[in-house]
Amino acid sequence: MPNLPRSLRPLVRATDWLRCHPRLVALVVTCIASYLHPASLVAVPFVIGAIQLDDVNTTTTKEIMPGVVDGYFKAGPLIAMMKARFTRKWIGPQIQENFMYKPMKGGAYKKGAAFNVDRRQTRTGLLFGPRYYQVNVTEFLEDLEVEMVGPRAAFSVIRTDMQQAALTMSAILEIAAFRHGQALVGDDRSAEINGLEEALNDGINASWAGNIFASYGGQTRADVAPALTTPTGLIAANVAGPISYRILRHSYFSSIIGNEAPTIGITTNRCMGFISENFLPHQIVDTTQPEINWPGLKFDKATILMSQYIPGADGVNDADLGNYNAAAETFAWLNFGPQGDDAYVRLYIAQSSKFAFGFTGFKGAREDNQVSGQILFAGNLTVKALRLSRILFGITS
Repeated sequence: MPNLPRSLRPLVRATDWLRCHPRLVALVVTCIASYLHPASLVAVPFVIGAIQLDDVNTTTTKEIMPGVVDGYFKAGPLIAMMKARFTRKWIGPQIQENFMYKPMKGGAYKKGAAFNVDRRQTRTGLLFGPRYYQVNVTEFLEDLEVEMVGPRAAFSVIRTDMQQAALTMSAILEIAAFRHGQALVGDDRSAEINGLEEALNDGINASWAGNIFASYGGQTRADVAPALTTPTGLIAANVAGPISYRILRHSYFSSIIGNEAPTIGITTNRCMGFISENFLPHQIVDTTQPEINWPGLKFDKATILMSQYIPGADGVNDADLGNYNAAAETFAWLNFGPQGDDAYVRLYIAQSSKFAFGFTGFKGAREDNQVSGQILFAGNLTVKALRLSRILFGITS
């Protein structure tokens, strides 16, 4: 460029650079054009042309490692514990749990006195309807049969998707098990299972979510008191402060009747940290709940377990799974009762194999090759011995 003025030489060099990179120039021009005129996007393939692989991508292939790491789901022991204690299937339109709420008439009498022979109703039942859940799995036949099969497939897409669907169903039920299933004003959860927030309420005081449940299982609590009233004792449900050995000990004792005592304590990771901070070293004994192989702390006859789905400050209101957020930490003392039909906390599952975490099979409902199927659950959660379990909340440190 000896004959050009010095001021024009940078422009000539820029022009040469642009001429050597036509695809990049076309891409920049297309982006500007699409911003000004979105309809111009249809011209992208014609402007840029086919993508050319460089030498590395032409002569070598990528190595995709098998397996997919779970970066989303958490875990909780509640559903696992219920399934370990109660496995009977439920048949019929409703689930009925019977209980006693009054003694028979009796007492001291004098010779010749007339007996009161009126028959008193001392028993009644809780009624629960089935609740239904589904998790959808959608695939394309082209992926399943052609593009993602064979020796070059690092992992099975369908197997991975089915495992992820099962994890989704477990998480949804675990979160719902701590909530309620009633149609409250501003919080209609009548499609959900009847969880512990509803069951372990006294009908007078609000839960951690600010809800009061005057009835449970179709029974008004005041009509059958104290059968459907959870224990209180010295420690109120709303701790509104730090957790301590005294609070745990008195709340545990309030749930004991005869030789019946809570077998499980469930709380958040953060509250477990508070317990470790506030307890003396000799009060912290590590153990494992043998039925579900879940690590925890030994406390009298119970094992305190951590759940990432029990409501707490670290929980979130997940639009896909459910709300397990609370202003402070939550702690539940639970007596699951004996194994089998006499269990106190029951997860009923439908007798139909398809609605007992079964899969419907893939169904085609479109004009292309997209197919979908659902993992299904039908059943409900019931607590029939409410005097043996309770929930603490408002734990701040």
